[in-house]
Amino acid sequence: MDRKIIVLLPLIYLTVVSIFLIWHGTWFSPDLFFVAALLITLFLGKLKQFIREWSIPIILLLSYDYLRGLVPNLTQVAYIHPMIDFDRVLFGGLPTNSLQALFFSDRIVHWYDYLGTVLYMSHFITPLLLGFAFWLKDRKTFNQFFLALLLLSYLAFFTYIFFPAMPPWMASQKGIIPEVYKIMDQVFLNLPNPIDLPTVYRLVGANLVAAVPSLHAAYPLLALFFLVRKYKAKGLLLLPYVLGIWFSLIYFGEHYVFDIVVGVLYVVVIFYLVIKKETIRKFLLSKTRFFLH
Repeated sequence: MDRKIIVLLPLIYLTVVSIFLIWHGTWFSPDLFFVAALLITLFLGKLKQFIREWSIPIILLLSYDYLRGLVPNLTQVAYIHPMIDFDRVLFGGLPTNSLQALFFSDRIVHWYDYLGTVLYMSHFITPLLLGFAFWLKDRKTFNQFFLALLLLSYLAFFTYIFFPAMPPWMASQKGIIPEVYKIMDQVFLNLPNPIDLPTVYRLVGANLVAAVPSLHAAYPLLALFFLVRKYKAKGLLLLPYVLGIWFSLIYFGEHYVFDIVVGVLYVVVIFYLVIKKETIRKFLLSKTRFFLH
């Protein structure tokens, strides 16, 4: 079978399944993705390799999500004003309120609200799809990408512990900022009935103050960085997707611009460290040998 077809067909299948699940109000969690990928790799004759090389990354991702759900038990208060003050200084007001006044003034769900919801929900599957593509085609890039993804996730986890941050919609409900409409909730009311699939995420609690950094903003940017590094200008084809997610985060009131900026900074640092780790390791070894001699 042609190598391009081996990579393309599984990705098309997983993408179609992802869109179907999102349209039915659910998402392709890592454990569900793992099960689906097992069937694909069995067909491709790569089942043992997949289990051996994906088990640890998937377990670490699931562990991160479980630990993130425990954060509310470790923190009693959430930061509110640093993000609000940052956005107001930068824009003269809150972009969420401005965008909702511009695009949701009639309180009617539009086509772009559906699109934004799909983009928002795709955050959960895009890193796994890209990682799967790298795994099929380039194991070195796969290892680097998942290392960066896990470092990003766990760095965010520790940030959530020490800097729990309230998102715009919650600040609005508490009367701290002007009204923010939960547009995605209205979108989901218009979608078909949710599909109830068995998943370990039923055991994972939610952390409603895990806003800084925004991993919804950071994951797509990390994917963009790796695609550009590997495919140069062609990788920029993902840029509209990244910007679309960022716009949706602000428009839906899920994040402040501050949250996205912090997420971008985390990605830049982690991407540099992962890509340059061999250079850094050699530098440290050379300095160690210098001092030993």
